[in-house]
Amino acid sequence: MAIENKEPLLSVKNLKTYFKTEDGLVKAVNGISFNLYPGETLAIVGESGSGKSVCSLSIMRLLDQNGFISEGEILYKGKDIVKISEAEMRTVRGKEIAMIFQEPMTALNPVYTIGFQIIEAIKLHLKMNEKDAKDRAVDLLRKVGIPEPEKRVDQYPHELSGGMRQRAMIAMALSCNPSILIADEPTTALDVTIQAQILELMKELQKELGMAIIFITHDLGVVAEMSDRAIVMYGGEVVERGDITTVFKNPMNPYTWGLMSSIPRIDKDVDVLWTIPGVVPSPLNFPKGCKFSNRCFLADEKCSKENPELISIEGEHSSRCWHIDKLVAEIKKVRAGEN
Repeated sequence: MAIENKEPLLSVKNLKTYFKTEDGLVKAVNGISFNLYPGETLAIVGESGSGKSVCSLSIMRLLDQNGFISEGEILYKGKDIVKISEAEMRTVRGKEIAMIFQEPMTALNPVYTIGFQIIEAIKLHLKMNEKDAKDRAVDLLRKVGIPEPEKRVDQYPHELSGGMRQRAMIAMALSCNPSILIADEPTTALDVTIQAQILELMKELQKELGMAIIFITHDLGVVAEMSDRAIVMYGGEVVERGDITTVFKNPMNPYTWGLMSSIPRIDKDVDVLWTIPGVVPSPLNFPKGCKFSNRCFLADEKCSKENPELISIEGEHSSRCWHIDKLVAEIKKVRAGEN
């Protein structure tokens, strides 16, 4: 998707989101920046603990009481929504920017019907009466592929299957025709057949409604299927970003390369999959230099002492690494050995 000469719909600048804990200050998101353009799908990728979901909750201003935005701007259509009042934010949340949560059973209220929860948002933001709002809720359930929507609208979340609950969440998110849809791991708990249906549904609805999507996931197959551009996060920072083809074909960060190499491939006969050693360190105890240095096969003394800047490689493609040249050489060796 070409983005030249387009104004960003959403612009996140140097966002820092921290949490106060008994053990100290957790820097969950530590200075990330990106733009989201009208009609595009931007993937935010990384392991659990990389800061993906905290980034989305910061945009929605749905942080826990011990969480706060320490620094940075979140510009939606030019307005910094970090600085607006909670009352004003409620007019943005749900209407302008909507979110699909990872687990619908915890996101949906179990004591209210599906219809009530969708109707509530419609009445709040679109000022419809009860009858028109219910008719719209039924139409939305039908649009997202729920059978017998006239019946399902009066059922409770526990009466629906996992796939139908996720579709109901999508219907609720789309109820006010948002400009931006944030999808946080929307298919993680679903089987592969339902996952494919949900992804196809999201693409169809995006095409129909023209909304931009932020797709948060650790599933790189989903990223390749859904996205125009990708941001790779690690340790609360962006370590690589670029258009989806470039990031997949020419990764310029050891972490991104590790993620790509860990994907099982049906065209390669291998006995053991590549793995990234170790685990994501606690945000209370990150390495002093590069956050990935204690797991990286290219790390040296400089990496353990100095954190590299995110530098531009070509066009939109950027990476945070001291040893990009060494990585390129290593990748060439590996690919030469595969041929």
